[in-house]
Amino acid sequence: MIVEDYEEFCRLLDLYIGKYRGKFGCIITFNGFVREYDLKDGEKVPTEGITIEKDIFRKLNPILDEAKRRFEIIDVLFYHNTGFLKVGERIASIAVFAKHRGEGFKALEFIVEEMKKHH
Repeated sequence: MIVEDYEEFCRLLDLYIGKYRGKFGCIITFNGFVREYDLKDGEKVPTEGITIEKDIFRKLNPILDEAKRRFEIIDVLFYHNTGFLKVGERIASIAVFAKHRGEGFKALEFIVEEMKKHH
């Protein structure tokens, strides 16, 4: 599930833990923030922030579906921020529910790498 509100993400995380209790062996999490520089052609370039368009949500659903299929994870809870995000602001939070840590880490890496293609 993808949500647009971080507080909702936190609330749902507790619900997912209850919903999947006994089914998952781990929850692998990621929190991404805007840093004070961007990388352009391998060089650090100072930045004031980044802009994330609302259509990011349409692009994320297929990524999550593919991660579930490819890595046989139980579920993914995903928060993504939009608009102009200043340095230090949260971009995304992801919680991958997996039977085993190996598949969880692989799924999370896949999700983050694919998400970054749309930033």
